[in-house]
Amino acid sequence: MKRLPWWKKPYFAHRVLEIGPGHNPFEGVTHVLERDVTDGRERGGNPLIVPTAAKLIVGEATVLPFAAASFDYVYASHVLEHVEDPASACAEIMRVAKAGYIETPSPFLEQGLALRDETSPEHWFHRWFVFSPSPGLLVFEPKSVEDVRRFCSCSDGQFLREFYESLDFRQAQHFFRRSSKTTVFYWNRSFQLEARDHLLDCRKEGKPCRFTGMRRALIANCNDVWRAGRVRRLARQFPQCCAVFRKYGRSALFIR
Repeated sequence: MKRLPWWKKPYFAHRVLEIGPGHNPFEGVTHVLERDVTDGRERGGNPLIVPTAAKLIVGEATVLPFAAASFDYVYASHVLEHVEDPASACAEIMRVAKAGYIETPSPFLEQGLALRDETSPEHWFHRWFVFSPSPGLLVFEPKSVEDVRRFCSCSDGQFLREFYESLDFRQAQHFFRRSSKTTVFYWNRSFQLEARDHLLDCRKEGKPCRFTGMRRALIANCNDVWRAGRVRRLARQFPQCCAVFRKYGRSALFIR
């Protein structure tokens, strides 16, 4: 069963909804909403698990079958990257709950895994790159075979492009900490949403691109003293990535 860190748990929430719990629901939920209760195609074929004390409702995240303010808290973990209409799903989440937790794969993980694999269904269930460039703002950019090959023209975008080219990310992903591979978003009362219809180029459009956050996540991982051994193994296994760091003037404690 999934749990939030103790300092983030909704201790005083009495009615708690989880959207798309799959085979690993959150602790303490009172209601779960699931669209697929049978074949589990988008959860790797794993069976749906509903906590004993929770009520199962079959429905869609974009049209939640609940009255406004029905819940004190809502979880949506590894769900919103799947939906066709994230704006509707987020509006519904804010309509039915007072606060909540959203988690998705990070763009750093999504783009790295999909770049060299255009056929595996596990990558193409996900329709969106999801990231939060500032507190209270959640941004969605489309993900397709064409989109994963695109990078912002800024230095962060080009740094990430060459970093991915320097290694096999399917192997390298195991050297990175979970925080670099997930987008974690807590909200209270409401949040802002931006659903883009294309990859934004910050140099041309004057708004934050996703690659700044991806670069920060990568650098933070390579500065993490608790993962020093893994990062050094990454550098030994894929020495070309060190040259990319040097080329773009990116410094990290454990990449040389």
